Amino acid sequence: MPNSMKYIGEKLKSLKLEIAEEIAGMYKEKYNIEYTKLSKEKMNGHIAELVTMFAEGFIEGGSAARLQEVHNWGREFGKEASGLELSPERAILVVPILRKVVYKYIREEFAEGSHTFDQYYEVADTINPLIDKAIYSFTQSYVERNERKIQEAKDEILNLSVPVVPLTKEVAILPIIGHIDSKRSQELLNQALLKGQELKLSALILDLSGVHLIDTYVAQNLFQLNDALQLIGVQVIFSGLRPELAQTLVNLGISFDHMTVVNSLPQALKKTGLSVNADR
Repeated sequence: MPNSMKYIGEKLKSLKLEIAEEIAGMYKEKYNIEYTKLSKEKMNGHIAELVTMFAEGFIEGGSAARLQEVHNWGREFGKEASGLELSPERAILVVPILRKVVYKYIREEFAEGSHTFDQYYEVADTINPLIDKAIYSFTQSYVERNERKIQEAKDEILNLSVPVVPLTKEVAILPIIGHIDSKRSQELLNQALLKGQELKLSALILDLSGVHLIDTYVAQNLFQLNDALQLIGVQVIFSGLRPELAQTLVNLGISFDHMTVVNSLPQALKKTGLSVNADR
């Protein structure tokens, strides 16, 4: 029995390039995959590498070390597929095709009648865990990398949602538009403090005309922002608070008495010694 397993493994290993070519061809034909982002040569190389691991599983046994090799293969292929923006559903379809083609070669070998059913089941028990590991590791790697990319995009968008715009060497404006949640509130504080020090600001105007909802949580964060900036020597001027929001804050018992609040952006500019030329 061990000799039969070794023989099948050696045969698969010797045919790895032919098997890889057949699998890649079926993959392209069945799912209409064009090798624009992942070259045919590279795809064939990935497949041949996995076939070799399967073959060595027959030769040396499906040990933990072999499973680790297949795991590493799945991780690398998943990482590459994600980087090339191949969808996981389409990229991983190569593995079921690989299973089908490899089993075809195994069945051809067993059809000659020189092996027993017990040996066939031993072959299945060896190769199936390796194939399952390849699929699992690929999917895990792809999802993890995609989640990182999505989070990086979210962080970038969040950073863009807190634009500190210099008006002069010492004065800048931070227009706040839309809803302020906990993450954006923290980013607001971080960016305001960072830019306040980086630009050596003496005053920062926070324009709230684009904010449609302020509750006790948001107000508390604005208080913290005001206090933190004042501690580093930056005067904070709030402008553009909508009348309906002001009424809501009064009803909630929230007071802005210790903060500099003006009705409009021109008034805020005037507070800093700047003005808006109405003729322009």
